[in-house]
Amino acid sequence: MQTFCKQFLIILCLLPPPMLAASDQEPLWRNSPVVNHHAKVLNFYQDLIKGKTVAINFIFTTCSSSCPLATAVFKQVQNQLGAQQVQLISISVDPGTDTPERLNAFAQQFKIKSGWSFITGEEAIITALLEDLDAYTPDKILHTNMVLVGNDATHNWIRLFGLPSAEMIINAFKNVTTQPTNARVSIR
Repeated sequence: MQTFCKQFLIILCLLPPPMLAASDQEPLWRNSPVVNHHAKVLNFYQDLIKGKTVAINFIFTTCSSSCPLATAVFKQVQNQLGAQQVQLISISVDPGTDTPERLNAFAQQFKIKSGWSFITGEEAIITALLEDLDAYTPDKILHTNMVLVGNDATHNWIRLFGLPSAEMIINAFKNVTTQPTNARVSIR
């Protein structure tokens, strides 16, 4: 029964991404300027999403509960995937506090490698981006533990709620890159 519930929940979380227009499949991601943990200004869609397979989680550096755990899981994903070409993105839900310097210090605690960006920026821009991703909450403490896994080329996106394991995220990567658009798949 537990396996069925887990599969049912994940199937419910499969997305045709909310950021795609139904008519022409053009991305509607905000092409907004964001700042990474190296204080480099990036264009969110163009530099981080376009043509890539990505996993996005939502963190803040003063969190002492789920955010370090979610970051540790992303580190496991990065270690297990090795040289595979995926982009990990951790977006701060507290851009007022999470400066690039704070994000860099937080990232270095996990010894991250290239291919993983910690993102902050102007509060209004990050708020709009979080709204686009259905991840906005006015109180950072109440943010949803979620990982959004997708492939820009296939337009397949899966939303994993809670603290999914590294294996679940890696399976989601496989599913979004190999399944036809809007396919229903289950993750075990």
